[in-house]
Amino acid sequence: MSKILSLDIGSNSCKLILTEKAYNSVDILFYAEKNYAEPIREKITSDTSEIVENQIKNLIRDFRNVDNDIYQCNVAFGGSSVTSTIIESSIDNLDSSQIITQDQLNLLSKNNPKINSFITRDTAHIIPLEYNLDGMIGIRHPLGMHTKKLSVKNLYVNVEKEDISLVSNILSNSGLSTNLIISEILAASQNLLNSDEKEIGSLIIDIGAASTDYCYLKKGKPLLTGSLPVGGNQFTSDLSIAFSTNKDFANQLKFETSCTPENERIAEKVIIKQEDSTRTFEITKRQISQVLKERAIEIFNLIRQEMIESLGQENLPERIILCGGGSKLDGMVPLARYIFQSKTRLVDTKNIKFLGENIPVEAMNVLSIANYAHKLDNDTEYSLSNKVESSKSSSNVRGIDTEKIMKISSYIQNSVKIVIEKIKTMFKGK
Repeated sequence: MSKILSLDIGSNSCKLILTEKAYNSVDILFYAEKNYAEPIREKITSDTSEIVENQIKNLIRDFRNVDNDIYQCNVAFGGSSVTSTIIESSIDNLDSSQIITQDQLNLLSKNNPKINSFITRDTAHIIPLEYNLDGMIGIRHPLGMHTKKLSVKNLYVNVEKEDISLVSNILSNSGLSTNLIISEILAASQNLLNSDEKEIGSLIIDIGAASTDYCYLKKGKPLLTGSLPVGGNQFTSDLSIAFSTNKDFANQLKFETSCTPENERIAEKVIIKQEDSTRTFEITKRQISQVLKERAIEIFNLIRQEMIESLGQENLPERIILCGGGSKLDGMVPLARYIFQSKTRLVDTKNIKFLGENIPVEAMNVLSIANYAHKLDNDTEYSLSNKVESSKSSSNVRGIDTEKIMKISSYIQNSVKIVIEKIKTMFKGK
């Protein structure tokens, strides 16, 4: 059994979760979310880092009432911070009389020098997609097989170094150190899709506040990841601009109206408060719904087009799984089903509880981060651990060098023994 602390830094809030793996299940021991004073429109910058840091400190203060021993935290990144690319690597002139070993596979993945070829980014994940043995393609598990030439296509998922450093400094100032660096959408794809969906070809779409991230899996492997700089905040902004109202009121309209105008009653009207004015006017819910529909269709069409350009028409998904706060908008599921012509569902949270209550859809990403870390096999999988040391704050006990503590302790024990021996000698002399 092991406890893991994980953090999801979103555009509207940050979420902290403590989980413990007991046999084949993962229990939630602590979960909390703190909203920012102002939403972060894109990714964290030096100007907005203080807003995030304040709320993370509040989360950690609440967390310390539950656990005082854990000081390392897994962190996930999404949006424009994360990119991916597929690179082929190979080993030639192998002894075909010898079987393929894990060390050889590691040379093509976790020990591959190509990890250092990304100048401004650190590689968070290296995922072998398929192996090629002497021209025989599509091999998933080559261990124990024989070949003269071993090739593999690896998916490299990279995170901006600058963003990692910024978040690491925020955590350090909050009394934590960064452990694993994880791609948010990749963790979600591994945790929120069932085995059948991963095999037949499924697309998970995470509609967050500032961005929409997506990942396509087939035959158990992620073949494509990507991000659009459009999310739930854009839906709110569209309504605010279209009807000249403030964003708080527009956000309220967003969750009270469907994305499918045909499901709204023609006669149902809404009173709109005009921004910076006491004037009001009436519009129909169908008008609001039409604005939401246009933006949702744009998101799904852009993802669909990217899939066709990158993987071909034949790899369009059999299943669509929606998650993130934006997926809760009424009508999202039927719209995705229509655009992709695929079976579509919302992520299921019914059986995941904390303190007897179902956790919200927005919490599924931070739980996915925890699940990914619990299942990670460091012997066979590549993982990125942050190398930026946390500040040696008085609250961070783990920041102290344990080797030095042992040496100091040893010196003290020896000194005490010497003093005791001298005292004994003095008393014997008397």
